[in-house]
Amino acid sequence: MAGRTRRGGIALLVVVIVLGALAFGARTLWRAAQSVVKPDGCDVGSYFLELEQAQVASAIVGVVLKRELPKRAAVLTIGGALQESKLRNIPAGQGDRDSVGILQQRPSQGWGTAEQIADVRYATGKFLDALVRVPGWQDGSLATVVQTVQISADGSAYARHEDQAQAITDALVGDTPAGVSCRFDKPDRSAKPAAVAAALTRDLPVSAPTVAGKTVTVTDAGWATVAWFVCNADRLGVESVRHEGKRWSYSEGWKDDAAASGSAVVATLAH
Repeated sequence: MAGRTRRGGIALLVVVIVLGALAFGARTLWRAAQSVVKPDGCDVGSYFLELEQAQVASAIVGVVLKRELPKRAAVLTIGGALQESKLRNIPAGQGDRDSVGILQQRPSQGWGTAEQIADVRYATGKFLDALVRVPGWQDGSLATVVQTVQISADGSAYARHEDQAQAITDALVGDTPAGVSCRFDKPDRSAKPAAVAAALTRDLPVSAPTVAGKTVTVTDAGWATVAWFVCNADRLGVESVRHEGKRWSYSEGWKDDAAASGSAVVATLAH
């Protein structure tokens, strides 16, 4: 009797172990499947952006920072672009009537030529020129202020993008440290380090970067610079970015890195 009881206990233990192993294996497989099917793109809080959308948002924020405008200007511009184009640079002939670009501005209404409006930075600048002339633009609701600039058929639609525009702006101006993380396959090429440094200084108000080998180092820079590198990493071939105890890479996202300095941002190119 004791032998049967012991054998029964052993059999039960084996069943428990096997079931536990199966459950562990199922979890592992599920996580692996999630990593495989998760699309290329960028996570900003609970929001997902395609790589192109992140690059557009980065360009918008850069124009606002270079003009030294309040952060609210970026929220309003991004909110408008989310409604007008879903943060995509729509070419001439593919928008409504003669509308072009991220804000669907129309040459026939004096926004500029189609070629000019197709430049994200130009389009953002023209929007901001009109925005700052709106009385009370810093305190008004997103829908009311953006509609005053855009004169859309349904101005109330802009309101739905307030929270997402705020989250994107917080991450890209650096108010949310390590607030954006992009993933994509390993780049098969990288821009030249000098070209990366030139693109950065064109977009952001930073001191001249130092280039050495595959690294671009920006002293006295912060999380806005980090966010710019991450958002543009795919098109530039950036492998990793380090700052203030954190390291981002296209393959692993954000990880702790005790060696990452808080006094500089260091981007390393893949090639």
